[in-house]
Amino acid sequence: MAHPTPEGLAQEEGALCVLATKHLSELQKRGVTSAFLTDYAAKLQNMQDAVAAHTGKTSDKKQLTVGELVAKGELLADIRRIQGGAKRTFPKGSPQLKEFYVGDKYNQSTALLGKWATGIAKAWEKYKTDLLAKGNLVQDDLDTMGSNASILQSADSSQENAKRIDAPEATTAALKAMADVEAAADFIYGAAEAEYAKKPEALGEFVALRPLRYAVERHRKPSPPPQAAKS
Repeated sequence: MAHPTPEGLAQEEGALCVLATKHLSELQKRGVTSAFLTDYAAKLQNMQDAVAAHTGKTSDKKQLTVGELVAKGELLADIRRIQGGAKRTFPKGSPQLKEFYVGDKYNQSTALLGKWATGIAKAWEKYKTDLLAKGNLVQDDLDTMGSNASILQSADSSQENAKRIDAPEATTAALKAMADVEAAADFIYGAAEAEYAKKPEALGEFVALRPLRYAVERHRKPSPPPQAAKS
């Protein structure tokens, strides 16, 4: 089933306003006035702004997802460096290695990396002297890990906010703005149907414009946001 598109609604508005203006003297008693057509044009501009915002928020969400993946990779590399130093410092199987999560499996979880970074920072303070002397580590290794842990936390927060709030809100606003434009067009068609019920030729001019709203879209119509997955 075809759905109105932003481009189609814009084409429809342009043609419909010209035709309605041509018949304004007859239609204005049914509510299609110059003021109504001005408001129709304003609704179209609002729709175009909302659709552009939706496109931007969707792009932002994708970029934030990429940014989070990069941040995870950076932090994991920092953690592995310190774990390597711990393995050079303590014998295999020693309880100290557990405090550095040596041997624990990484499941691609941002939360897990945050937990590891926090725990390793505590273990570092306990065994700092040995790590620096025997593990080939330097203080900058810990500082870099802490910095990248903060970057990842910020990236994760921004990405979640974009996924759960910004992008869905932009989608809702775009769909609402499109519906407002469509409703304004339908009001004009309704006025024409009432006014030209016995003048099929005049009515046919209006009916011929309705398919314009389904013009092939260059950008996909905003889709309703999916249910957020439970974490």
